[in-house]
Amino acid sequence: MLRALCLAMILLVLPRGYASADAPPDRGANAALKYWQAFATMPKLTDAEQTKLNESLTRPLDAHARETVTKAEYALQMMYRGAALRRCDWGISYEGGIYVRLPHLQAARVLSALACLRARLRFEEGQSAAAVDDIVAAMTLGRHVSQDGTFLAILVGYSIEHRMIETVARHLPKLKPGIIKDLKTRLDALPPFGSQATALQTCEKESLDWFVRKVKETKDKESLLALLSFIDAAEGKDRDSAKNARTFLEACGGTTEGVLKFAAEVRPCYERMAKKIDLPPDQFEKEFEREAKQQSGNPVFKVFFPAIPKCRRAQARVDVRRALLSAALAVQLDGRDALKDHPDPVVGGPFEYIAFDGGFELRSKLKGTDNKPVALTVGQRGK
Repeated sequence: MLRALCLAMILLVLPRGYASADAPPDRGANAALKYWQAFATMPKLTDAEQTKLNESLTRPLDAHARETVTKAEYALQMMYRGAALRRCDWGISYEGGIYVRLPHLQAARVLSALACLRARLRFEEGQSAAAVDDIVAAMTLGRHVSQDGTFLAILVGYSIEHRMIETVARHLPKLKPGIIKDLKTRLDALPPFGSQATALQTCEKESLDWFVRKVKETKDKESLLALLSFIDAAEGKDRDSAKNARTFLEACGGTTEGVLKFAAEVRPCYERMAKKIDLPPDQFEKEFEREAKQQSGNPVFKVFFPAIPKCRRAQARVDVRRALLSAALAVQLDGRDALKDHPDPVVGGPFEYIAFDGGFELRSKLKGTDNKPVALTVGQRGK
């Protein structure tokens, strides 16, 4: 009787989707919960194994690669379940300010690398449709990760998408037209990336608000200097944190009130830059340079305001890579003439087309971090 009572209680408290196998899935489910399950069940990798996994685009598809993918089966299954849900709320709170940890970001990198590795194995085995499933699910994970509200998460999302675009492009010439058309439809339906304007608002909450609160909690100059000891500290470098704290405080007039005054003057910058961050990259950089010049005498701005031009340039590159993939899909289906319908979204004009034995390369005039044109290689040279 006790067992029956316990079962009845379980059925009462479980969501309806669990209480009945025939019930429709809960459309309001949180994808992040599925991803956390994936992260918790990923194979335990040494630092060396993680480094090797990061080479998932180029590492040999040997027995060890297959074993790694087999161990990740459940984690990848949970990634699929997360990717099938639209809403993703990571539940990050910012009470810890600059010390908040974001473990899901590194975990998402690893999981997407595992998906990349399995996709490559599936492509090589002729399981193209299943490989594309891995690609799309990992890209969805990248979009979901980028929505946690931070610039770092957005950059991780960009990195994941880059990896998956490169993976599918290498095998694109071998895909059947039906799979290519389906891939295009699914790419168009991906959730949006996190907003950099939203990330600026988050940055204000997680850094400036936290800083102001902590400054107000200090009791004397010694405790204020202790709080400021994090300033200009860089991992792997020997720096005099006490000296940096004193220098910062002196630049603020040597008082708590001076620090708070400069913090208050920084606050409007977040809103102003958030309104301008979607401008074309060159225009935004000019606006940011103007803002930075106006705040050149503000120590708090120099320490706390994010280096958003770098993030804006990263967004421009990911916009171009996405357009390069879309153009590559069109070329694969309709030939080179299709390029006229796929202009470069950042610098305008058509992409450059360079054919080679085994595929082709598309190039933008936009420069990457290596100062070379952002490009997409379709196929593999000599194959």
